[in-house]
Amino acid sequence: MFDFILKPIGLLLRFFNKIVGNQYIVSLLIFAIIIEVLMLPFAIKQQKNSIRQAKLRPKEMAIRKKYAGRDDQPTKQKMQTEIQELYQKEGFNPMGGCLPLLIQFPILIMLYNIVINPLKYVCGLSAGAISQIEGIVSAIEGAPVAPSGSNTIGLMAKVKNIMQTNPDAFDGVSGFSDRISSVKDLPNLSYGGVNLGLNPGFSPEEKIQYLLLLIPVLTFVVYFFSAKITRKLSYQPVGADSQMGCSNKVMDIMMPAFSVYITFITPAAVGIYWIFKSILGVIKQYIMKKAMPIPEFTEEDYKAAEKEMGTKSEKPKHAAKSGKVVRSLHHIDDEDYDDTREEALRRKAILEEQAEKEKADAQEAASKSTILGGATVKDDDRPQRSKKKKGDAAEEKVDIVLDEKSDETKDKKDDE
Repeated sequence: MFDFILKPIGLLLRFFNKIVGNQYIVSLLIFAIIIEVLMLPFAIKQQKNSIRQAKLRPKEMAIRKKYAGRDDQPTKQKMQTEIQELYQKEGFNPMGGCLPLLIQFPILIMLYNIVINPLKYVCGLSAGAISQIEGIVSAIEGAPVAPSGSNTIGLMAKVKNIMQTNPDAFDGVSGFSDRISSVKDLPNLSYGGVNLGLNPGFSPEEKIQYLLLLIPVLTFVVYFFSAKITRKLSYQPVGADSQMGCSNKVMDIMMPAFSVYITFITPAAVGIYWIFKSILGVIKQYIMKKAMPIPEFTEEDYKAAEKEMGTKSEKPKHAAKSGKVVRSLHHIDDEDYDDTREEALRRKAILEEQAEKEKADAQEAASKSTILGGATVKDDDRPQRSKKKKGDAAEEKVDIVLDEKSDETKDKKDDE
């Protein structure tokens, strides 16, 4: 379906294969390097997006510090809303770094199809010719050959073995002799006596396959450590460790395990390509980090951001021995609302006004008592009791008024 895209890229792989003398593994390595260079603009765009997000880290940390210690859902939603508002204000799109990844994924899938199908994209044979070759191989070996589909590396290895003893075996195949006149025209998959066109496995007939079992092991090790190193070289957003910690641990095992499965069911040449591509990915990320470094910040930068955002946390004035802030049960949820500070200031003003009034009344009563009796009444504690009752009544009255206002505020928010 994508042959109009795959064939031009396949011509590039065919060109590299001719340059290196039909050494298919070497041509795959060169091909992988060229592809990484061609996809560099996507990596640059992703790195720029990470740098923009990193520059907002001090302000984002200031917002998170403002809500530190609270894990209730309303607070979390409010914190996320403020962070999103910060992103919008600074013109940063968190999804901007996803587009390069989404574009790269289908490209990698298409490249993989080219790598595993050398008879079509390197030798230039049609699907009909490949089907004819399968029939001839089946007749010569005396056993049915499973349809190769898009994976013709294993079939190519069998064709090469047959042509070494019977060079004319495939002359009847449409277009075969025009493109492949001898064994030398076929991509070479053997290195040091090891046929990388075979699948790793446990076959008594092909003892060399035991040596190929090193390929899946190396694939797992390289993929596992390359993923960890790449993550360290890349920018990790605030809260990514806590939010994706479990997910990262699962992926660190599942993806290498999946790569091992793929290398068992495909020729060893595919595993070699996978290993080399993982190493290239780490090298590319290291170069990106050095060429376009992620900004780092000092403690002074974070304090300046807190001052700019106006979110510097204040120490509680009243705390119990446990260190927890002691709050009135009537107002324990007040800080969940936007107008908490305004109500607190109003409450404080009312209490101060009431205290001043009580103080003035007490002074006036003391003055009258001195005029009438020549001395203040020391033994009778009724004025003090009266004063205490008045203070309790005043505070209760303020609580009732503020509770009514808080209810009105909640009703307004519900209506909105």
